[in-house]
Amino acid sequence: MLNILAGILSPDNPTFTATGGNEIKTVGIYSYHFFTSNGSFTVTTGSREIAIIGQGGGAGGGCGQGGGGGGGELDILTTVSASPNTYTVTVGAQGNGSTSGSTAGANGGTSSFVLGATTYVSSLGGGGGASDGVSVGLTGGSGGGCRDDVTRSGKSGTNTNFGGLGSPGASSPTRRTSGGGGGATAQGGDAGIDSGGTGGAGYTLTTIDSNLTSGNFTSLSGMTIIASGGGGSSRNDGGTAIAGAGGTGAGTGGTNSSGTIVQATNAVSFGSGGGGGAYNLQTGGNGKAGVVIVRYLT
Repeated sequence: MLNILAGILSPDNPTFTATGGNEIKTVGIYSYHFFTSNGSFTVTTGSREIAIIGQGGGAGGGCGQGGGGGGGELDILTTVSASPNTYTVTVGAQGNGSTSGSTAGANGGTSSFVLGATTYVSSLGGGGGASDGVSVGLTGGSGGGCRDDVTRSGKSGTNTNFGGLGSPGASSPTRRTSGGGGGATAQGGDAGIDSGGTGGAGYTLTTIDSNLTSGNFTSLSGMTIIASGGGGSSRNDGGTAIAGAGGTGAGTGGTNSSGTIVQATNAVSFGSGGGGGAYNLQTGGNGKAGVVIVRYLT
C-alpha cells in the first residue's frame, strides 16, 4: 500500500479538494482552512477525514470594579468524515466589555461546524465578567470573574474553568477588587485585598499542532496562546491598586489608585477575555472573537 502520509495518490488516498476560509495553506503533510469570520467549507472532490478546531469567542470584562471576561470553550481536533457537501461554519463573536454597572460583560459567541441538522462542533463563548451591580460573573465556556468572594461563576464544555472570586471580606467600599476570568487550562485567579485576580491561563497553539505558529499563518499574527481569561480590576481610594494581569493574549484589568484611573484593555488572542473595568463606571475590555480551523492530510 502506498504511504498516505507521503501524499501519493492511491486508491486509499484519492484526490481531495475543498474551498472556504479566510486563509488556506498547506504546511508539511496537512492543509489548513482558517475561518476568522462566518463562511462555508465546501468539499468539491473526494472524501477525507478532516479535523476541526473550534474556539468560542472571548467574553467582555465587567464595568466598575469589574471582573475579567472568561475565555471561550476550545474543542480540539474533532474528526469528521467529509464528502462532497457544503458545511456551515460560524465563528463566535467577541463579547464586548460592559458600559454599565448594572450589566455584566457580554458573553462571547458560539463557534460551530454544521451540516444540515448535524452539529459536529459547538464551542461556547466565554462568560462575561461581573460588574458594579452584578456580583457573580456569567457562565459561559470559562466563567467570568466575580466581585463576590463566596460564589464562583460557572463553566461549561471542554477546556474550560471557573472564574475567580472577588476581594475577600469586602471590608471597605473604597478598596474593592474583582476576580479574573477562567481560561482553557486554569481557573481565574482570586482577587487580593488590593489586587485584581489574574486571568486563567489559555492553551498553547503548538500543543494542539506544531504547525500552528504565526510564522506559518498570518491569522495567528502575535499569538502563541488562545482561550485565556481576562484580568480583574482593582480599586484603592487611598493607595495603590494593582491590576489583575490577563492570561497571555487576554485583557488586563483596570485600576483606580487614589483617583488615578487606568483603563482595562482588550484581548488580542482568539477566544480570550477582556479585562475588568475599574471603579467610577470605567468600561470593561472587549474579548477577542473565536476561530474555526479545518485540517486534513494533503
